[in-house]
Amino acid sequence: MALSKKTQEELPFPIDGVDEEPQSEQISFDDLEFEAETVDEDELKPKQYFTISGKVQQYEPDWEKFGVNELDVGAEMEGIPEITLFEKKDKSYDAFRLRVMDDGEILDCYFNFPKKDYPYVKNINKGFDFYKPCFNFIFAVLKWRDERNVVDKNGDEVNNFKSVNIETFAKYVDQMNHIGVRIIEGNNGYNDWIIYKME
Repeated sequence: MALSKKTQEELPFPIDGVDEEPQSEQISFDDLEFEAETVDEDELKPKQYFTISGKVQQYEPDWEKFGVNELDVGAEMEGIPEITLFEKKDKSYDAFRLRVMDDGEILDCYFNFPKKDYPYVKNINKGFDFYKPCFNFIFAVLKWRDERNVVDKNGDEVNNFKSVNIETFAKYVDQMNHIGVRIIEGNNGYNDWIIYKME
């Protein structure tokens, strides 16, 4: 069956035709709008970005960057920590990025958290894969300070955090001078990570 054009009467909507070709607007140099000035060289600095606790980020673009899944289980990296909040629009969660930097190398570790009660997170447990790195982050910080923080009255390790101010935890770690991160086995083919050292 061959296609055929419909007449205007047959169409359910009008067709607005153009009788003439549109004319392109000619811009002359005199039409350009701009403002320029000369400032002191000291003022010509790149824009600075800040971490969750207000530190200036130290990112160097030529440093070699790694993600958690690019490293083998058991790999470790120690260095200066930086934590940055990433707000996810149209999602029920946000994320923190823990960046560890040392000697030209960067390791980026992320953990998601539910944003409903931010700065608090509630009922974060080790059984829910999506928030497991968040659980590990909280657990590691508490355990580093004192192992008694992560055991119950029967001496069993806790497996659920009922309520935690995740923002203060992130700021606390961000203010550290040096941390160590170890890659551990995760679920569903993905690696996970834990903090094993803080100074």
